[in-house]
Parts: sequence; C-alpha cells; structure tokens
Amino acid sequence: MKKVFVLMLGLVAGTASFAQTTADKAPVTYVSVTTDQKIQLVVGREQATATVSLRDEQGRILYAQNVNLRDGLHQYFNIAELANGTYQLAVRVGKEQIVKTFVVGEQPAQKVVAFES
Repeated sequence: MKKVFVLMLGLVAGTASFAQTTADKAPVTYVSVTTDQKIQLVVGREQATATVSLRDEQGRILYAQNVNLRDGLHQYFNIAELANGTYQLAVRVGKEQIVKTFVVGEQPAQKVVAFES
C-alpha cells in the first residue's frame, strides 16, 4: 500500500491560509493534505457564491463547480488517481481569485504532493 508523503511548502502544521486580500476581503480559505491521498479545501462562511476549479498543467479544467458559501465549504479532492504533474486549485469569489499550486509525483512506494508558494 502506498503511503502519502506530503511536502507542504509554506504550510504550517498541515493547514494554511491561501491568502488575505485587501478591503474587499475574500473569505478565509484553508488547504491541507490528508493521510488518505486527498486535498481538503475549507472556505469560511460568506454571503457570496464561489467558483472552485482544479486545472492540470496544460490549463485543462478537471473540475469546476459554483458553490454557495452561506454555510461555508468543506470539500475533499481525491489525488490518488491524478497523474504526476503540476495542478492548480482555485477559488474565485467576485473579482478575487485565490490559487494554490501543487505538484504530484511518485517516490518509491509513495505518492508525493508538494504545495508551491
């Protein structure tokens, strides 16, 4: 059984804020990697609709969905079946877009996920 080896650059204790914005403050957004090869996305409550998308390194959309943030968002993305490469997870609320780039790669008996700043 493969074990997940996670290299999270710029993340603290497995969870980190995507970004803080200016006066038009975007909702608080966190990302982390679970031990069962999933990326966890958490977005705080907001009276807005967000577009969540996942793209591969060629810019192809692998997943996109509009979600109401009235109750916040708690979503998992299964990365076990993703091919090695670079991916972008994005959350857009109004004019604000928060993007987190991560890399999936293999190591002997391990799948590696590395978040880039």
